[in-house]
Amino acid sequence: MEISERSEMAEEAKRSGEWQGSPLQMGSGLDPYGIEEIVIEFDTGDKEVLVPRLRDEFGSYELMQAATYLDSLSHQLRTHRK
Repeated sequence: MEISERSEMAEEAKRSGEWQGSPLQMGSGLDPYGIEEIVIEFDTGDKEVLVPRLRDEFGSYELMQAATYLDSLSHQLRTHRK
């Protein structure tokens, strides 16, 4: 599916009043389509790269899992600094 088709579908959903999509689209203006990797860089210079397992780009469930991982990681970093 191309970007123009996606935007047309989004406009149609807006007109009909039904919500479709990802939480990333809810008021943030982020486009969750086409995310191929997530790179986490730490202050130590270390880097962690998250890539989708089944496709070339992340799906909504994988993005949700990545967000959960980032939340857990940030919590661990906050408690470690105390």
